[in-house]
Amino acid sequence: MVKVVEDIFGIAVNPFNKQAQVIRRYTITNTNRLSVSIIQLGATVHSISVPDAYHQTADVVLGFDDVAGYSKYRDYKFGCCVGRVCDVVNNGEFIMDERRVIVSKNLDEKHQIDGGYVGFDKVIWDLHMKRPDGVTLRHVSMDGHEGFPGNLAVMIHFTIDDDNRFFIRIEATTDQTTAVNISNHIYFNLAGQNTGLDGIFGHRITIESDETMETLEGQILTTGQFKDVTDSVYDIRLPVFMGDRVRQFEKSFIPGYDVCYAIDKEFDANITRYVGRFLHPESGRFMEIFSNQPSIRFATANNFPQELHGEEPILGKRCTRYWQHAGFSLQPQNYPDAVNQPDFPRIFINPGENYFHETIYHFGVQESWKCCADPDELEQMGEESIKT
Repeated sequence: MVKVVEDIFGIAVNPFNKQAQVIRRYTITNTNRLSVSIIQLGATVHSISVPDAYHQTADVVLGFDDVAGYSKYRDYKFGCCVGRVCDVVNNGEFIMDERRVIVSKNLDEKHQIDGGYVGFDKVIWDLHMKRPDGVTLRHVSMDGHEGFPGNLAVMIHFTIDDDNRFFIRIEATTDQTTAVNISNHIYFNLAGQNTGLDGIFGHRITIESDETMETLEGQILTTGQFKDVTDSVYDIRLPVFMGDRVRQFEKSFIPGYDVCYAIDKEFDANITRYVGRFLHPESGRFMEIFSNQPSIRFATANNFPQELHGEEPILGKRCTRYWQHAGFSLQPQNYPDAVNQPDFPRIFINPGENYFHETIYHFGVQESWKCCADPDELEQMGEESIKT
């Protein structure tokens, strides 16, 4: 049985009317001690608490204990909803219905990223309803906001079940043809949000994808082309240790993963597909991802402060210091810059049509390798993953 508890998380300034507003938190818990907390600011996943193989529960989502933390580090987008169009819009413009649409340019004053200056991550979402298994939050993005046409009504349903599945379902309708590509940006660490690099590098990861989106230098702007992952560091179709792979980036100008994987070019929003699996062997926690979106952006918090360079850390929950690679983020979505790529899955919706995005995170435990695996075997598997 699932239950929902509401409390007050803090107070934030509404970006539209500049008035102070109470931010509420909704905590959803099932009979297996899986617990998910959602806050109204940014429709943010504040925490996910999951038991391990030893029945010890830990929060596996990076974030903050108060509104001040989310406000101070808002550009990192901890756990929040991202839109109206997530990822990048090259040159901050696109052609729609034979007319040029120019949107705000919050990236180098040339491009738009993650919905503009006041994207969905900075909005205080309204509670639409409490559900028996979760909550639904709602926001209406007004016509012309950040340059996008149409009044876009968005609802996000956050629910869990007793099979330890966490569902994020996003729906949207419009009164004018407009572009929509909404997602959620959670930083995970299945070892526990406070375990840092040691916890992250111990993960074994897989994403079932043969290709990534080709990008220009900087990993943001896309060329619209795909690259085969074979014989590259981006090939994680078979399980590899995250630490082994991230270390292979040390001689690159990119310090880790920040890449969009193609999941299914034959996009059908009615089909929710298996995307990948993340396992922390020592605790036994695993997370499987399913989505109806054609791609997923996977990143290893490369832009977090670097301890070796003497930078100030991000101060997270319970005064945890978040350094570079302290977590990994997953963002199921349509392809980057799909508004400018006619061969990509359709990103525009018309009046009377419904946008639908579904992501499912399935959590579980398996017997810990610490108890059952031979140390020499683990070392050999790590070496094999480096050679891959």
